[in-house]
Amino acid sequence: MIQPQTILLVDDHSLITTALSALLKSMYPGVSIHVGATAKEAMELASKYGDSADLMILDLGLPDSTGTELLERLLLEYPALKILVLSGLVDSDSILKTLSAGAAGFIPKSLDANLLKGAVNFVLEGGVYIPSKILTQQQSIGMSPQQPSVNPSSTVHLTTRQCQVLKLLSQGDSIKSICRKLDLSEGTIKTHVTAIYRAFDARNRTEALIAARRNGFNVE
Repeated sequence: MIQPQTILLVDDHSLITTALSALLKSMYPGVSIHVGATAKEAMELASKYGDSADLMILDLGLPDSTGTELLERLLLEYPALKILVLSGLVDSDSILKTLSAGAAGFIPKSLDANLLKGAVNFVLEGGVYIPSKILTQQQSIGMSPQQPSVNPSSTVHLTTRQCQVLKLLSQGDSIKSICRKLDLSEGTIKTHVTAIYRAFDARNRTEALIAARRNGFNVE
């Protein structure tokens, strides 16, 4: 398990930041937690710690920000910062918009503590945490419902190895985890992932998995 040094936590509810801070400190003894409650404070934290922070956990429902505006601004100015979005809104459109904007994952505020731990660890290891419900959607923003008659090979061509990588991506494996399971270098796996994204005209893991499902690939 990766031991983070610095985690930024931004939420306007003190009960949530207090509980999350305690949980994170129990998970990672010695970690420094820096807390904010507004979009302005989120930007200030990113300005001060963005180059060294291991993770930011960000509530999108801040009083001085709307939608993914703050997320997009943070990632534009600090592209290396991993941002795990925390939200009380769990509808599929909100999740898709968040992930498409570049978030490293999405966690509902109702998430069980053990699942939250797993999500944080997964993101720290380089993965993108996707709620399981999103992978069962029949459509997404700008995408039409899956057509049962579609034959995968007639629309999208993937090699056997790329299909293996796609399957592991659908199971939530990080790049490093896929490297270990397939006994391949990180560079090779990233090349396969890039090819998969290109094949499905996807910008990220979420879009690739939804497109794969729509085209008849087994990503359950």
